[in-house]
Amino acid sequence: MQAADIKSSKSRTIMLYLAFVLISAVLWCFLTFNNLITIDMPFPVRVIGKPANVRLLTNVPDTITVTVADRGSSFVKYLFKSTPTIELKFTDYADGEGIFKVDGAQLKKLVLRQLGRNSAISTILPENITIKYTDGPGKKVPVVVDIDAKPQLLYMQNGPVAKSVDTVLVYGDTKTLAAITEVYTYHIKAHELTDTFRRKVSIAPLRGAVVEPRSIDVMVPVEKMVVHRQKVQIGVRNVPAGVKVIVFPSSTDVSFRAPMSSLKRKEEVTAVVDYNAIVAGSNGKVAVTVGEAPASYQDFKLSVDSVEYIIQKHKP
Repeated sequence: MQAADIKSSKSRTIMLYLAFVLISAVLWCFLTFNNLITIDMPFPVRVIGKPANVRLLTNVPDTITVTVADRGSSFVKYLFKSTPTIELKFTDYADGEGIFKVDGAQLKKLVLRQLGRNSAISTILPENITIKYTDGPGKKVPVVVDIDAKPQLLYMQNGPVAKSVDTVLVYGDTKTLAAITEVYTYHIKAHELTDTFRRKVSIAPLRGAVVEPRSIDVMVPVEKMVVHRQKVQIGVRNVPAGVKVIVFPSSTDVSFRAPMSSLKRKEEVTAVVDYNAIVAGSNGKVAVTVGEAPASYQDFKLSVDSVEYIIQKHKP
């Protein structure tokens, strides 16, 4: 048998097989489309016509699942288009006292409007939709940022955690609002920071209440620390009137770690001795300590830890 005959025989076999498949598919569709079948259909749900001053305190389900029985041919149209949305008009189901409810019979009626005349519904889940709402004013409460921020070694947090807003509005019934005095963000963990940290974080949900805005921006200022050294004059504090104290040496070198931005502002560092320590008895020498310094400066070291002094008294 020649190669051309073999190829022709294989082609006929394949064509015959495809023909049987096509006939089988047509018969299956014919039988299926004329039989009564039951399927679960998800219908999207949306509340419409809600006044601007109304806040829903519980979530509206995204979908309801409906068990529908009908001929197969009735479901063909849903293969080529999306399932219609069930729209719930707010004013039709709100009782004016904080409850929005659509019962099972009402849901069934709304679904049947979207289906064929011969469709039958056996179950709807959830069986009803009940939502709490409020049209009262919001209560302003402070936001607490729940954060664990740790800079990397040789870096520091240079300032407090900043928030885009300090307070938010909480909406709920009178009893719920009375118990709420502050709200918290979700927990943030940020370790080994080497640069300013910024993130949008959501407010943790409250049972029976909603918060606006639902998220805030958080910023943690982080800067690299550098070692700096400078010479400062040694001052004397708590000196009474009519007394003058002269110290030797009169200046000291001080080294410390500081964020670079603070050094650019040339903030002052002082070194001091305390006259009260002299009076208490210092054996000819008095300790030198760091006096005033920015809060962001760390790890101070003085080149001298004590100085000699002379006390001069005169009439004020």
